[in-house]
Amino acid sequence: MYAAAFAEQERINMSTTDKKQKSRSYGEGSIYQRKDGRWVAKYRDEAMSKPRYLYGKTEAEVKRRLRELKRDAARGISECKKVFFREYMEKWLYTFKFHAVERSTFDQYEAVYRNHIEPVLGYCQLGSIKAADIQRLLNTKSGQYSYTVVKKIRALLAEVFRYAYTEGDIAKNPVNNVVMLKKGLFKPPRKILVLEDEEVCRLEETANLKNKNGRPVLTHANLIIFIVHTGLRCGEVLALKWSDIDFKRKTVTVSRNLARIKDRGQGKSGSRHINHVKSTKTESGKRTVPLNSKAVQALKNLKAIYKKYGITSDNVASSKNNTPLNNERIHRLLARMLKHAGIDKPLTIHQLRHTFATRALKAGVAISVVSKWMGHANISTTYNTYIHALESERAEAERLLEAM
Repeated sequence: MYAAAFAEQERINMSTTDKKQKSRSYGEGSIYQRKDGRWVAKYRDEAMSKPRYLYGKTEAEVKRRLRELKRDAARGISECKKVFFREYMEKWLYTFKFHAVERSTFDQYEAVYRNHIEPVLGYCQLGSIKAADIQRLLNTKSGQYSYTVVKKIRALLAEVFRYAYTEGDIAKNPVNNVVMLKKGLFKPPRKILVLEDEEVCRLEETANLKNKNGRPVLTHANLIIFIVHTGLRCGEVLALKWSDIDFKRKTVTVSRNLARIKDRGQGKSGSRHINHVKSTKTESGKRTVPLNSKAVQALKNLKAIYKKYGITSDNVASSKNNTPLNNERIHRLLARMLKHAGIDKPLTIHQLRHTFATRALKAGVAISVVSKWMGHANISTTYNTYIHALESERAEAERLLEAM
């Protein structure tokens, strides 16, 4: 009897010892099964403010999830889900990106984030954003915007999530599994509008309009004529100095660009804009463009007008106060000229550049030469942009062939 009781007590003692040996140390985690059959893993380490609970249908599933959580905790990312994406994004944007790119380029990045990314992902927690969330964002934007805009959204997200991953702030980079849709599924790009030869003549006539006192109706109208006959970008014209013009050789040297950027002197949220002159974006942008007789005459007319008004600035595009003009002034000038000329087309300054390239190609100038004049980095850009002009020339050639 006593022997049986002693044996039972030994069994109980051994069982208790085994349980103590199986108890988990702090930070190791524990796994158990609930009454409803679900399995639970509980985990907490010194860095966590409260325990984390992981659930699964099987013991193997919660063991796997516990291993992943412990791995992430070891890398210091256990608290990443508590950070709003907007806080993380803005810290990265203004700390790293702001000092890595041109000011005008940064303004574009900021606009992409504010207009497209922040409203959708801003108040999501960093660690909870999945590839599906980003894919839905891009899919939605593809029906509203062009391929170029959506590509910028993806590129910006790819950069910040790559940074977060390499810093150990997230366990996986969700952008790795995100794909860009086919170009055909995006909102079609805006149709390129160009001026016909007869409309160019009407603009030239408008530039010569005079008031009763003999002064021009539109002081800076010859700038528009100059752009039509050179294909320069608006910012390139605004940055031109008279020293860039060689009247003897009939050329203009392009090496700078004027852009409107945010004045961030008072912080990152400033809304005021200032002029900013910088070098051309690419080496191909630095170029010498020949001037035809109409471009030369437009500059001479502009010089004569400046002399009457006492404008002595070195800038080709100058106000009466000898300060540089900006993009808004030039766009308003074009709108007034189109109205005076009776041209009912929603043209922009950049489409005057398209007009120049299209007319040059139709006149028989080799596409390689036009590409250099336009400052394109490669000839494929010129071809893809102005294929409409080449197609019309081919159609005309086929017509002439048929008439032979």
